[in-house]
Amino acid sequence: MSPNKLYIVAIGLFTVFTVITFFTLPRKYGISLLIIDISVIIFAFLVWLNDKHFNEQINERVFSISDKKFIQDVIVRQMNMHGITRIIEKDNTIQFYKGNKKTGEVKFKTDNTGKPLKIDGKYIIEVKAPEYILHNIDHETWSILSQK
Repeated sequence: MSPNKLYIVAIGLFTVFTVITFFTLPRKYGISLLIIDISVIIFAFLVWLNDKHFNEQINERVFSISDKKFIQDVIVRQMNMHGITRIIEKDNTIQFYKGNKKTGEVKFKTDNTGKPLKIDGKYIIEVKAPEYILHNIDHETWSILSQK
């Protein structure tokens, strides 16, 4: 059973327990449990709404990378955790798909001739992906940098 379903079942069982105690225990305990139950339901809904809105929201980060192996080592691995099913490489763009829905993209900044731009021996890339994937990429990038 997924954690989300488990939370829903737990909240449902607590609600049933609250209804039973509302009629069997003194009123003050039943009302207290009712207030707690309503608070838990509202809090769970707000957490779900926050996760749905902010974690799945597509954002963008700009990275400078020394070699293209970084894309395979870090970005593709993180996108695989998101459940991508296809990777399409076109010119200076790598697109990630989950089913038929595009879920992420890596674009190389290009110069006037259309070749990937290199500044101080590093490529400049723009990564568009869900926020939590970008967050994981940020952490992994800092981890790699701290080891050097």
